[in-house]
Amino acid sequence: MSLFVELPDSIVALLVVGASCALSLVPYLIARRLLISRTDTRSADLAGSVLFRVGALHSLILALVFAQELLNFNETRHSMTREAALVGNVYYDLARFDEAATAPLRSHLRAYADIVRDREWRLLATESRLDPDAWKAWQLAYEGILDLEATGHRQSALRDIMIEQVREISALRISRESAALVTVNDLFLYAAVAGIVIMSIAYFPFAPTAVNLTLLLAFATYTGLVLYFIIAFANPFSGGGIVEPVRFERLYEGMRQAG
Repeated sequence: MSLFVELPDSIVALLVVGASCALSLVPYLIARRLLISRTDTRSADLAGSVLFRVGALHSLILALVFAQELLNFNETRHSMTREAALVGNVYYDLARFDEAATAPLRSHLRAYADIVRDREWRLLATESRLDPDAWKAWQLAYEGILDLEATGHRQSALRDIMIEQVREISALRISRESAALVTVNDLFLYAAVAGIVIMSIAYFPFAPTAVNLTLLLAFATYTGLVLYFIIAFANPFSGGGIVEPVRFERLYEGMRQAG
């Protein structure tokens, strides 16, 4: 998977589709060469039955894994949006609490948003870990909020809200790191490869005409594209299925303008 992260998306797609086509064509040609002399009039019917059953199971496995990776992508995007919203809420609530006294705390939150959008996303893509400087900025803001002294009902309510929200930011950060650490299970890749090979072998009673080979390669190409989409969504911080930190970019620009 690390190799796929370093390559351009178009190259990864070509490699996956090419490998899928090879896994379909080569076993078919080998099986036909070795077994065609032993077939009878019912072999094609049996092969069609096997193809139908294996194809159904193969499609179900691909669909389930694709749905899981897409769910991971959507959850990461939702968590990123929620985290940016919480950082923004705390930032502007600090100004409502006491704009002058909380200026250092707001500077920590600006630094946090800057690190997340500029460095932490790349770190999650390449090393699947969070930036320690972002944790430090979060901790300084959290400890500063805990030390705030409320002098009235308004400030007391704001302080309680900010403490709750800044703690939730920590949980969302851990959720982001977990999304980067979870990859496509190797067992699924074995099942996907086995499905392609078994289906290609089951085609051996059918002659390698231009039409039959076209159909076989069409199946392989589509399967390869689905596998590429699964790989692309496996890490939501890199590749074709990347979740861009757009909310943090907008948040940081707003913070800079607000001061």
